[in-house]
Amino acid sequence: MTENERRLNELLTELHNDYLETSAAMSDKVARDVASTRLQVVDLVEEYANKDDTINRTRVNTLLRDLEDIEREIRSITESSLNRAMVDSAEIGYADAFTAFQKALGLSADFVLTAKVAESVVLPTLTGKSPSPRNLAQYLAQRTGPDGLTLSDRVWQFAGEQRAEMGNVLRRGIIRGDTTAKMVREIRGVYETESWKARRLAITESNTAYRTAIGYTAEKSKFVSALRLIPGRKQSEKCVSKAAEDRHGLGAGIFLPSDTDIFSIHPNCTAYTQYILSEEVR
Repeated sequence: MTENERRLNELLTELHNDYLETSAAMSDKVARDVASTRLQVVDLVEEYANKDDTINRTRVNTLLRDLEDIEREIRSITESSLNRAMVDSAEIGYADAFTAFQKALGLSADFVLTAKVAESVVLPTLTGKSPSPRNLAQYLAQRTGPDGLTLSDRVWQFAGEQRAEMGNVLRRGIIRGDTTAKMVREIRGVYETESWKARRLAITESNTAYRTAIGYTAEKSKFVSALRLIPGRKQSEKCVSKAAEDRHGLGAGIFLPSDTDIFSIHPNCTAYTQYILSEEVR
């Protein structure tokens, strides 16, 4: 690694670590947005309550059907909140790339600005569109991830699992003759227990958007020849294995911006990329 690369990549690492703090805050926001639907569950339970603060067993199936409306609301709110986090993360990725080149090397970083408006050759679903933060988020939402699912599929799965847990709580409570107050407390527990899934989903998608913006800045840059993959904080087996791969004969962990799999290696991934500079600025 040359001195120029060292300065540039030290700053990229610092900016990435700062971003992880922002990403954590974004994930908390997504979890809070999802938790806001709890009030609708409370209203639903109170609507079905008798004067003695219980719910008739004969109404359990009707109540569970009405719970499907809340599942749809959870899906809608989750997708909307995730999209905002992804757009913001892509914007930060572009800004961090600009800052790194400007501060570390004193180079003109106009290409970072044009990267958001110039068509990408390695984003097939964005053909004819610019990889702006909003378009990048849309591209990432539509792509099939390493788990074989799109973002919408993951959100449906998340919302379905949360509704199922709430349904189990309400069914058990009604059969036991619990008060609605007790059932509401247990519903709150479901939201608290399931919140880690919302946070994991948010961290996964927002971090992918950040890495993608960093990678596609490299695509448009005449200063960057390749990307070096750095495993995340937890040194997961998948990240370490990927970073040991010599895909192009350029050395272990050296990839091209077109290697989109390095931007989304596994859920909760905190890996990041550094820049390998071209000869003219090395």
